Amino acid sequence: MKKWSLLYFIVLSTLANACVANNAEPVQKAVQVTATVELTPVVSKVIQQSLFAYGTILPDTDQLDTLSTPHAGMVEKVWVRPGQKIKKGDFLFSLNTAPGEKMTFLQAVASVTFAKKELSKQEQLLSEHLTTESTVISARKALKDAQINLASLQKRGLGENLQRFAAPNDGIVTQVNLQAGQRVQSDVSAIQIASDQQFIVRLGVEPADLGSLAVGQTVKIQSVFDDAKPFMSEVSQIHAMLNPTTQLVDVIAPIPLEESKHLVIGSRLTGEIQINPHLALVVPRNAILTDDKGSYVFVIKEGKAKRINVVTGQSTHEWVEVMHGLQEGENVISHGNYELSSGMKVQQEKK
Repeated sequence: MKKWSLLYFIVLSTLANACVANNAEPVQKAVQVTATVELTPVVSKVIQQSLFAYGTILPDTDQLDTLSTPHAGMVEKVWVRPGQKIKKGDFLFSLNTAPGEKMTFLQAVASVTFAKKELSKQEQLLSEHLTTESTVISARKALKDAQINLASLQKRGLGENLQRFAAPNDGIVTQVNLQAGQRVQSDVSAIQIASDQQFIVRLGVEPADLGSLAVGQTVKIQSVFDDAKPFMSEVSQIHAMLNPTTQLVDVIAPIPLEESKHLVIGSRLTGEIQINPHLALVVPRNAILTDDKGSYVFVIKEGKAKRINVVTGQSTHEWVEVMHGLQEGENVISHGNYELSSGMKVQQEKK
């Protein structure tokens, strides 16, 4: 009897549980997440693109003095080296006159002496009516030509056995093409001196960027190793061929006089060329999102995120130009927008 009572109880319990399971209605509570975001208004700003280029400090080619050997000879001494700062009047090098050049000078002296005697003779004959006026004129011309030739040789230093050459101006020695004991010919480039007041920076840009460059554009220049002391200049020249060394196009910008005092020829600089500045509607770069449909931003409409497709223009590291899709004064979501979807409930962050 107990066995059947136990079996009956188990069956009733099973049926009761099944009824409860079939009749119960599941309770589901929908949880809606509210995202906290930060808003930034659409504003008008002057925006411009920047083209970054690297370059080197060089002496201004308009401020170079090149000394050449005025005649053939042998270098006795060289007082300077490349990179040395010099003052006006400092000795640069000395040159002994070659024997052949000395002979040329002595012949010129003899020609002047002979021409003087010949002119005196012809003038005496003319006074005695033994020659013509044209002969005297020819003798005078011959003397003048001989004197001009002699003066030219004296100016070149052929009248001296040893000639010393001094710096014509203050500056920096950039080239020395001589050494003591070297035999040189006339008109050989000996020493080049650059002004220590006028420097330029030669920046290298890709050929594809030339279309956006123009003379007069502002350039922000600073040292590659020290970004704390930038200074401003402007583009003065844009070359039309590749530099064979860098394989880039050279863009030249002068360095202001007050900055030249702190810089060294050959130093590396970076230049930020400012391109096409104009007034535009801008939003923070963080506000712009992109997918396969293009660029877009989120705004808040009735407490929910709404996607707005936009057309962007130029950009900087901080701002992006919006050419279509927004009006000045509208607020866009600039932070917290990466996890949003259109229609999602949002609230502005309280500051």
